[in-house]
Formats: sequence, C-alpha cells, structure tokens
Amino acid sequence: MDPIAPLLVARSTPRPPSEAAPHESALRRALEAARGVEVGAQDDPLDLWSFIVLGAEDARAIAWLLARRIEDSAGLEAAMAALDQMRSVPGWVIVSARRDPDPEREAYVTERGLTAVQRASLQLWSEGIRTSWSTEMTLEEPSFYEAAGLDIATERALGVLWFGHAEKR
Repeated sequence: MDPIAPLLVARSTPRPPSEAAPHESALRRALEAARGVEVGAQDDPLDLWSFIVLGAEDARAIAWLLARRIEDSAGLEAAMAALDQMRSVPGWVIVSARRDPDPEREAYVTERGLTAVQRASLQLWSEGIRTSWSTEMTLEEPSFYEAAGLDIATERALGVLWFGHAEKR
C-alpha cells in the first residue's frame, strides 16, 4: 500500500464546510510554491504559465458559461445542479500556459504548469484547505478566455483549481 494513502483517507479538515475562502496569505504561499517549479535555465516560470485568481463576478460568469455547455449536452436540470455547485465554491484559479508553435516545447510548458498546479494544491492542502483540479472546466472559445482574462492567441487554459470549502445549500 502507498504510504501516503492512509494519510489522505484519515485526513480531516479543521475548517467547517461553511467557512469562506481561505485567507489571502495561504493562497499567496500556494502560488509561491507553484512558482518554485524547476524550468530550463533560459525560462522564467512567470513567462510560461499564469495562475489567475478570479473574483466573484468573473467566477459567476465562467460558471454560467460552463452551465450553458452542460445544458447543451445533459439538459437544463443537470445544468442548474452544476451551476448551483459551481456557485458554492469560494475560490477559483484559472491556470494557463503559454502557447508555443513547437509542439514539444508546448508539451514541456504544459507539464511544468501542471507540476506547478500540484505544488499549489499540496501547499493549500497542507494548510487544511481543500482543492479540486479540473481540466474539463475550460472551453476553447473566446467567451471563456475573455471571462478568464486570457489571450486566446498566446495562452491556453489548462484547467480550473477550486479551493476552499463549498457552502452547504
């Protein structure tokens, strides 16, 4: 058995589910951990990927876009349930990577960006803050990129990192 598995199963969080988003300082420490990912000597992590912390209004706009996509494939009831769930998440971070015409280079940048996400998630987890990562919550369409504050020509959305404790509805 993996030695970390019992820790993950036995872990309990000291925060009640209704608590608001984590303190800004915890998120800052998580983003610093992400920035520490090793990259090539010629690269600066800040040039390779971005962690965009969304405000409430931008998170609602993206949740609405995603719910509309769900409605198209699964119907209104499923979309409303997903929208309700997304609205209950206190913290949203969109992670993007720089687009590159060289497929090998873009794959490298993506891999390093995903390692950065893992580091940020582990840092938040170590402070008792739940996270959830999804690559299915991004849309390759201008409205998503606009709401996320991304430039579709130069950046590619890798996924969404939810953090904090969702409110019970």
